[in-house]
Amino acid sequence: MNALRVAIVGAGVGGLALAQGLAAAGVDVHVYERDPGPRQRNQGYRIHIDATGNRALADTLPPAVHRRVVETACLPGDLLAGFDSALTPLFEQVFPVTDPDAVNAVDRFAFRGAMLTGLDDVVHFGHEFAGCTETDTGVELRFADGRTATADVLVGADGVGSRVRAGLLPDFEVVDIGVRCVYGKLPLTDAVRAKVPPAFLRGFCFASDGTGRGAGFAPVLFRERPEEYGDYLMVVFTGTPQVLGHSDEELFALTPEALWQVVVEGTAGWHPAIREVVAAADAAAAFPITLRSCTRIDPWPTGRVTLLGDAVHPMTPAAGAGANTALHDAALLTAALRDRGVDGLAEYEREMIGHARGVVADSRRRAEQMFGPARTE
Repeated sequence: MNALRVAIVGAGVGGLALAQGLAAAGVDVHVYERDPGPRQRNQGYRIHIDATGNRALADTLPPAVHRRVVETACLPGDLLAGFDSALTPLFEQVFPVTDPDAVNAVDRFAFRGAMLTGLDDVVHFGHEFAGCTETDTGVELRFADGRTATADVLVGADGVGSRVRAGLLPDFEVVDIGVRCVYGKLPLTDAVRAKVPPAFLRGFCFASDGTGRGAGFAPVLFRERPEEYGDYLMVVFTGTPQVLGHSDEELFALTPEALWQVVVEGTAGWHPAIREVVAAADAAAAFPITLRSCTRIDPWPTGRVTLLGDAVHPMTPAAGAGANTALHDAALLTAALRDRGVDGLAEYEREMIGHARGVVADSRRRAEQMFGPARTE
């Protein structure tokens, strides 16, 4: 049994992948998550998984957990396409599906459920991280309710607003790029499938009207449907607060139904097929997010506290690489801690930062192509 004790703050994609890899290696690992359960956070509906993510999953997950991820994943799509608001094609890339068992997209809730397999005694919900004290021999974690925990290594996997990062790198800069996304979903009944543009059921499609408004459409067609819901089409409407006609204070205070009305009104002059999709969506499922990115990733003196995923390299979703980069981090860190313990952290941080810099830069370039120049003030 590996004597190393690792604490992970955050039960997201990267944190759970790391926990699976370390637990399989015999490490005493514990994940602390502030949410009371696995369904509380609105972070999106569909996650793209690329070759980097698939390699990381294969490297970190025990076979039974990996099988569960495959079983609950989406049927693979083969299309990336762009349109104007009249549904005139602007570009198209086709990716032939050569492996019917490939994982190229997952539903966030189903994926998280699969990644929690076997971790009942590892993941502790209802633990809001408040701070930590690092010593020469370990780290003491403090939680908002007064509880504490100790570990040899602390990993911040707690997302773009990371409290672990705030203590480790207080000057780290996260930039609001000025774009807001309103997420929604359209249940795919047989009648709805007959009306949805066929391209929308083949992969990710993005339409824009030239005024700063855009909408992404991506299918979630399950291999094995969750008990709670079935296949659906994810719909994401994008724009600046000015284009959306609401300040952040107004937008984030709207009810889901009122929020989705913003999308209905924003696509009022678009192709009838798009208007039908938007009108038929489940308005109660709508929620907004702010798109953020980092400006640079500088190394820090290696200690016993480290970071992975959005906690250290937040990026826009324009390249579809955020979750995959977090999985890549988890695979790197699993190997480093498994093979070298605390002494592996410096090498992990060098490799992680080197890889992430290029991905963050690519995501920002693509975001500027989709949304225009980022706001940096």
